[in-house]
Amino acid sequence: MEIKEIGAYKSQDKKHGFDFIFEGEIRFGPTYYKIKLDGQLITNRIFGFEFKWHPNSTFLALQEWLTTDYQKGPITSLTLIDLQKGKLARISTADKGFIKPIKFDNDIIIFEKEYLADGKTVEYEIKLDEIKNWE
Repeated sequence: MEIKEIGAYKSQDKKHGFDFIFEGEIRFGPTYYKIKLDGQLITNRIFGFEFKWHPNSTFLALQEWLTTDYQKGPITSLTLIDLQKGKLARISTADKGFIKPIKFDNDIIIFEKEYLADGKTVEYEIKLDEIKNWE
């Protein structure tokens, strides 16, 4: 099977980078990817094509997919990677919706949950120092 890598997305300080590796596509829906971050594949996780770098290049926010089951999904999570510690945290989940990281504002991550079936989008924010579930 051919591995298709899409771009090299670099952090602002150019010290970190990642590639999307095509993994599959939902029926009538978007594609999803594996991610190779700083040359290391993040295993057992898949992601959508939504991401934001922290301006200081200390965090990477991604849209993680928790299922590819057409009947159950979409179920997505806002996953944050602490680039200095090499740890990940799922900080919010959208059941039957898509999470999109919007921006970092100093010590806050701003994101939205988009529920296509309901036609609604809701914006949220979380302080980075309130995140406790790093793994």
